[in-house]
Amino acid sequence: MLRIALEKVTHHYGQETALRDVTIAFADDVTTAVVGRSGSGKSTLLQCVNGLVRPGGGAVRVFDAPLDYSALPAARRRMGWAVQGTGLFPHMTVAQNITLLARLEGWGEVQMRERMQALMRLVELPDAFALRYPHELSGGEQQRVGLCRAMVLDPPVFLLDEAFGALDSITRSEIHDEFERLQAQAPRTIVMVTHDLREAVRLAQRLVILEQGELVQHDTVANVLSNPATPTVSELIASQLERQ
Repeated sequence: MLRIALEKVTHHYGQETALRDVTIAFADDVTTAVVGRSGSGKSTLLQCVNGLVRPGGGAVRVFDAPLDYSALPAARRRMGWAVQGTGLFPHMTVAQNITLLARLEGWGEVQMRERMQALMRLVELPDAFALRYPHELSGGEQQRVGLCRAMVLDPPVFLLDEAFGALDSITRSEIHDEFERLQAQAPRTIVMVTHDLREAVRLAQRLVILEQGELVQHDTVANVLSNPATPTVSELIASQLERQ
């Protein structure tokens, strides 16, 4: 099954072109990083996949079928979603945040509690944190809660929009370790937007490079680094990798 594909997707915000004729099929059960300069269309691409943005042209396919805009909640529950700053609800406890989608799906209390506890153990959060509120946690702890919420329904697809961007370097490295461990244990189709090429190279097996809304390169990490398709890709590699 091909879980995510875009076919000639174009989108505009007023007179500004965010995506231009983007056709791409994302590899199943691997991590693909979407990289590009600010305003290149990275977040718009991700939002098209989960229906937050309905493109002005082209088609989005998820799970081998056109995205059904009349049934977006059902589609989104098969796609874990995590964003910068975690997007946790501040008035909800950790337990309530993690189990929110399960509750909407009609799970019983015992099933929700067991799933939550299993996920918290997986990301090394103490059980006692279940009763805390987001403001009582560190940034790294909040990010772990966000990952638990994204995983609660065990979706085959994860969409990450700068999900680790607000963390300090030490916490970010710890979350990267956690991310790699989770993906090794249960591979999923992951599409992650990041402005940080170093993060992309560490976590992803494939790279998508966008330039002014156009897809300029999609290949394995090794091939992109060794054979950049445009001067912009070369500059990106030089500025973020070669000068480190």
